[in-house]
Amino acid sequence: MNTIFKIEVNKFKAWADTYLKKSPPAEWECDYQDWPALNRAFLALISEKYPTVLSKTEIDDLIYVIARDNEMEELIEEVASYPKLFELLLQNVLKSNERDAKWQFAVSLGKKILNKNVAENALLQLVEDSDEYVSRMALQSLGKIHSTHAEALCKRAWDSDHEYQRIMALWVLKEIGSNELTKYLHLAIKDGRKYVVQNANEIKNA
Repeated sequence: MNTIFKIEVNKFKAWADTYLKKSPPAEWECDYQDWPALNRAFLALISEKYPTVLSKTEIDDLIYVIARDNEMEELIEEVASYPKLFELLLQNVLKSNERDAKWQFAVSLGKKILNKNVAENALLQLVEDSDEYVSRMALQSLGKIHSTHAEALCKRAWDSDHEYQRIMALWVLKEIGSNELTKYLHLAIKDGRKYVVQNANEIKNA
């Protein structure tokens, strides 16, 4: 086990336990003063170890730190440069409760880091997540990899009547060149909600 990384993770957790009792702002993680040290320890760990020799504790801690880095999203980009490590962590993220790790991995999967079949399988799990944002980011990435499931999932997203799900459905239908796009652009105007209409007009004028 990498002792330095574990020390830095424990320092962050101790700080968070205290800070979260003080009604912190939404982006509370950004207030941590020792991010540079935690980042260095994170990068040292992933650069020195082949993924298969990571302990379960190290895997959990890596995912925990990625989730906390949800404003800058720098660490997920670093992990993405190690595809085997990315895939290893992904399999653990799919079973975790770390919402802010899940959506970051979902977004990254749309950048074609992994084999399409592997990416699609993971995204089809993430699109079913109970968290709306995780599900929405997974749908976006299914569009980016041109999954054959994307169109049907866009229809489901539209039928949810959730404003942001509908907006994402429109963009994904555009991304995949769906013949259904015109139909849903008309439905978006009828929807009437400001941002749904605004995005529909942006797509039509693109």
